[in-house]
Amino acid sequence: MEELAIDAAICSDYERLLKESQRGLVAWRERSEEVSQFGLQGKSIGDELQKLQAVYATAYRRLEQHGKICILCQFTIGLEEANPPASVFISPRRELPA
Repeated sequence: MEELAIDAAICSDYERLLKESQRGLVAWRERSEEVSQFGLQGKSIGDELQKLQAVYATAYRRLEQHGKICILCQFTIGLEEANPPASVFISPRRELPA
């Protein structure tokens, strides 16, 4: 019964945005590792990595913005509406369970 109450308090938008951000980070990181491992070079490779980085940055920015305006997220995280600390968000280096 207690677990049900916790699940109900999680904002579905935050969860969706978090997963989008995580997918963007993973795609960027994996491609960067491939480029490094195989010594790939060139403008097209640079453009591809820059696009992947931008996709991740945009998704992460949406996640941050949502956390600042969503009342449920602020309540769940225990924030005051006017002063959300930057460290509240899950680190982009942390992997999510599948």
